[in-house]
Amino acid sequence: MEVYCRGIARIRHSATGNIYGIECDELDWDVVGSDERQMGPETHYEAMLDHPKLGRLTWGLWEYPSGIENFHETNAGAHEVIEDFDYGLDHGEPDPDDWVDYSVPDDPFTIFMNSYHQTGDLLADHGSDNGGGLVNRMIFSHQITAMEAYLADTLINEIEADADAFKRLIDKDDDLAKKKFTLSEITKDPALVERKVRGHLRSIQYHNLAKVDVLYNIALGIRILNLAQEKSTLFKAVILRHDCVHRNGFDKDGNELKVFTKTFVQDTADRIKAFVESIEKAVRARSSPRS
Repeated sequence: MEVYCRGIARIRHSATGNIYGIECDELDWDVVGSDERQMGPETHYEAMLDHPKLGRLTWGLWEYPSGIENFHETNAGAHEVIEDFDYGLDHGEPDPDDWVDYSVPDDPFTIFMNSYHQTGDLLADHGSDNGGGLVNRMIFSHQITAMEAYLADTLINEIEADADAFKRLIDKDDDLAKKKFTLSEITKDPALVERKVRGHLRSIQYHNLAKVDVLYNIALGIRILNLAQEKSTLFKAVILRHDCVHRNGFDKDGNELKVFTKTFVQDTADRIKAFVESIEKAVRARSSPRS
């Protein structure tokens, strides 16, 4: 699920009375937390801006249950919000792209493990003890990408091999459940539903672990976040990867991130590997009766 943000915010300074306008494209939204509740995870999205006159401003949005905007809050401190952004969860149809025709590999786990070993070798041979080193950041980012690919490919393979999982996903996933097709459309294209489901699954951002946890639970009955030894570490790694890819190793405040030492990158890789291994074990356990 994505957060949309439109319009402009106008905030009056508490001391001077001056009004400042903030454009929506000045905000970067990130997943900053996820807590397990009765109906699944509650996901917290946040955008933060340090304004030169107003200080720190935050916009928060909570998704619970999956796909439902539970609460949102704008915090301008002592200042007055005269006009706020229009922001919330985006339920729009994802744009079609080349991923729809992507050929899913038969063994995503082996591909992930090969990536783990290759990046480990690269880190050992070419990595730097400098926590801001480019090679370290590239290897770190790839580790998150490899995890995303495993999560996506494994889920698609399992759903396509299990008619019951396919049906559960259509019935219980909010985005798929609301899609409607006419008999004429289905007659003209018997594979229409399968294509739409695959396209939907390819449109998911698999670094959104809270969303992926819900999909795995709906289709496969597996709560992947319950298998994570250090869930907070995984969420933090996803945020750091965003800073590497989109800000060239700087955080949203403009500070250079220097945490990517060899030890940190390898420790993160090991935690991701343990997470993936636990998921693979759970997937194989549920698949055994079908074999």
